Amino acid sequence: MPHVRPFFAVKTNSDPVFLRLLALLGFSFDCATEGEIRYVLKAGGDPKNIIFAHVIKPPGALQYAASVGVELMTFDCKEELLKIHKYFPEARLVLRIVAEDVECSYDLRDKFGCEVEEAEEILSFAKTLDLNVIGVSFHVGGLCKNPNSYAATIRASREVFNTAKQLGFHFTMLDIGGGFLGDKNSEGLFHEISSVIRSALKENFPDPDIEIIAEPGTYFVCSAVTLTTAICGKKERNSHCKTMNGMNPVRRFYYVNDSIYGSFYRGVELYGCAMKPFLSDEELQRRPTYNSNVWGQTCCAEDLLAKEQQLPDLEEGEFILWENMGAYNQVLCSAFCGVPFPATRYVFVNNSRFNLEWISNVEEVSDFLSKTCSLVAKE
Repeated sequence: MPHVRPFFAVKTNSDPVFLRLLALLGFSFDCATEGEIRYVLKAGGDPKNIIFAHVIKPPGALQYAASVGVELMTFDCKEELLKIHKYFPEARLVLRIVAEDVECSYDLRDKFGCEVEEAEEILSFAKTLDLNVIGVSFHVGGLCKNPNSYAATIRASREVFNTAKQLGFHFTMLDIGGGFLGDKNSEGLFHEISSVIRSALKENFPDPDIEIIAEPGTYFVCSAVTLTTAICGKKERNSHCKTMNGMNPVRRFYYVNDSIYGSFYRGVELYGCAMKPFLSDEELQRRPTYNSNVWGQTCCAEDLLAKEQQLPDLEEGEFILWENMGAYNQVLCSAFCGVPFPATRYVFVNNSRFNLEWISNVEEVSDFLSKTCSLVAKE
């Protein structure tokens, strides 16, 4: 999608090194709260490259946004317009509508957005307040699997653009939100979705003066993090041990130094979380395999990270790797039971898919990476 400007959704991963890298690369940012705006500004982000993308904002957050120059923000109701009119009437506003034909893991329609049929009334109210509404936004939901959801909502956005024109507005922006998967096995689906988006934009928004933006988060960070857990204990289960359900086929219990209250939030498996023991191919072939459970370190009975998985016989002190752990796990971590947050190590992998010609400050970026990361050459 070469004509779609990405605003990285900070909610998915607010790691300061990652945010600084994006700021150096000139990226824009989607911030849902005052706190996220502060993260971006601390990382050197430009306030003009931030969209305050929560439709309901506390008065103090609106005042803070005004004080630092974050002018672009979303809304979806008349009540929020009254608040914006009071605390930040100079803001540039984008009306959020609900998505069409939704098929996703996390449906946002109940919480955010107005119906297309409500748009005329809300925009008319904005007109009476003399507020500067410049466009439309939507979000098809987290981990969208239906390309037509984007196409259908782009068509609906066109209807709102037409309504706004009749009311005397001059819309110049369409925000197609996020919802893109980011694990290594979803690249094909992303290409399918992006192809549908390109066609829908060409049909409904051919005017080159309309700025198209998006708010991808998971797409950028999901596969960027691999978590390493250490086995801090194991237990052999007798095949005749009984449970409430009768015979228990699980032969090995492993306990690792993380938890569902740490990196393994509810729904992490939907993001392509993939587990593999940190062993050589030869060692994997040599060891016997057992039906196994992997438990977290806390005292919670529900702290089960992987159930009935075929794993080689592992020992205390060995490691299990978990791929595609970059989306949401760090921002949702807690210190329940005193289990510490995972330490972070930064690795920059160079490969032939990178195109660095577009980076005007490539020396500055390279210097930053050399100071913060282990540089790895890879084809």
